[in-house]
Order: sequence, then C-alpha cells, then structure tokens
Amino acid sequence: MSVNQACPATPFIPSYQGLRVECAKPGEDYAAGRTVPVRGGAGPPAVPADAVTASGSGLDPHISVAYAVLQAPRVARERGLPADRVRALIDEHTTGRALGFMGEPVVNVIELNLALDRA
Repeated sequence: MSVNQACPATPFIPSYQGLRVECAKPGEDYAAGRTVPVRGGAGPPAVPADAVTASGSGLDPHISVAYAVLQAPRVARERGLPADRVRALIDEHTTGRALGFMGEPVVNVIELNLALDRA
C-alpha cells in the first residue's frame, strides 16, 4: 500500500504499530508526511537486486556475483560446459571492491562471455 494508492486499493496489512492503514485521499498533500517502511516476514529476496533492476538495454558491463552464480547452471547447460567450469570462470572474472572497501565485488560480463566462448 502506497500513499499514492487511492481507494479502492486494499492495504496488505490492516494496521501498523497500532495505527490503521488507510487509502490515500485524492487531492490530499502528503508532502509533509513521514515515510515509514513496513518490514514483513518475507525473508531474504529470492533473487539478487540487480536481477530485477538492471538497465533496460540488458548490456550492463558488470553484474553481482550472486546474479552470475544464479545464472551459472543455465549458462553451463546452454554452452555444454560443466557447471563447475562456469563457476570457476565466474570466479576468475570477479573483481574485488574498489580500493579494497567500497562497493561489492562484481563480475565483468564481457570478459566472462569471452572466456566462455574460448572454453
């Protein structure tokens, strides 16, 4: 339920921290409102964030290690390679954090694909 969802939207929970969850009212100014994230019990996401937030072109030069590993079985099957070989190539084409502490390790997709072509 979002503040910009007018009725007849149904809130996914009836109340939060003792307050009733209500629909937005058309024309109401919510600019001064406070955004409070509602934490659910869904657990960790099933897919890495970049699996659903990648660029529209699909030509991102780097992807997360988790996303590469998630795709490894499919890539191995399509390329006729053993899955452990694909995982090893992912490891070989993973860069560390910038300056050793910024960001997360990523996989260079272009270099990985070239290595897969050679394999």
